[in-house]
Amino acid sequence: MGTSHRHTPGIAGEPNWGKASSALTNVAKTEEKSEQLTNNPPTNVSNKQIAKRQTNYSKSITKGYHHAVRNLVRAAGGRTKVSSGSSRALGRAGIYVASALASTIAAIAQKGLNNWLSEKGFGSSAGKTCIEILHFLREYLSCDVVGMDDTAANEALEYILDKFEDKIDEDASNFDEVMKTTMSTSEINEVIDEYMGMYVYSHLSQDFKEKLEHERGTTITTATLEEIKDLIMDDVHRGYNGHTSSTIDWTGKEGKDFIQHEFNRIIYIISGNED
Repeated sequence: MGTSHRHTPGIAGEPNWGKASSALTNVAKTEEKSEQLTNNPPTNVSNKQIAKRQTNYSKSITKGYHHAVRNLVRAAGGRTKVSSGSSRALGRAGIYVASALASTIAAIAQKGLNNWLSEKGFGSSAGKTCIEILHFLREYLSCDVVGMDDTAANEALEYILDKFEDKIDEDASNFDEVMKTTMSTSEINEVIDEYMGMYVYSHLSQDFKEKLEHERGTTITTATLEEIKDLIMDDVHRGYNGHTSSTIDWTGKEGKDFIQHEFNRIIYIISGNED
C-alpha cells in the first residue's frame, strides 16, 4: 500500500495549518509535563494536588487536539468541503475508500465470499486463509499512493481490516457470517465511524510527526500521538448515535451520502463540537 511514504502536506503554509501545528506542539509539551509528574512526583505536593494537575493536563491535551483537528480541517477548505470529498488535501481519498469498503462488505454479505471472490478474479475461497483473503481485500480497496491523503485512507483501511481479522476464524469459515452480522446490525456504522476517526488521526500523524520529533524527541512524540489516537477513538465511540443503516444501498448514491454525512458528524465531534 505504500503507507510508509512521506509527502509534503498540500496545505503546509496555510495559516490554519500553522495553527494546527502550534496546537500539537502545545499538546506535546503538556504530555511531557504529565509524564514528568507521573515519573517524578514532587515530594512536597499531596496526591490530591498531583491528581488535580493531571486532570488539568488531560483537559488541556483534549482541548489542544480538538484545536489541531479543527484548524487542519479549516486549512483543507472547511468541514463541508472536506466531508463531501471535495478537498484533495483531506477528505477525497477517505470518502472513496470508506465507500468502497462499505459497498464491498455489503456485496460479500449478499452474495457470499466465494461468489464475490470469483467475480473479482481471485478464484474460490476454498483452502484460503483469513489472512490471504484480507490481503486481497487490502489490495482491492487501497488507493494508489500519490499523496498524504491516499496514505491516510490506506492506513485507516488497514486498521479496520485488522479488527476484522480478530473476528474471523483463521480458516475463514465464519467470513460470511461476520460480514452479514456487520451489515444487519449497527456495526457497519461503527466501522465507518472508526475508519473516519483513524483516517483523520493518520493525517495528523503524517503532517506533524516529524516536526514534533525534532522539537520534543521521539519518546514524547510517540506518547503524544498515541494519546491523541486514543482520544479520537474515544470521542468517536462516545459520539456514536446508533441510527440504523441496515436498509441503505451501499453500492449507490445513498451509501455515499450516508458516509459523507457521518464524516461531517465525526469531524464536528473531534473538532470539539465547533466549526
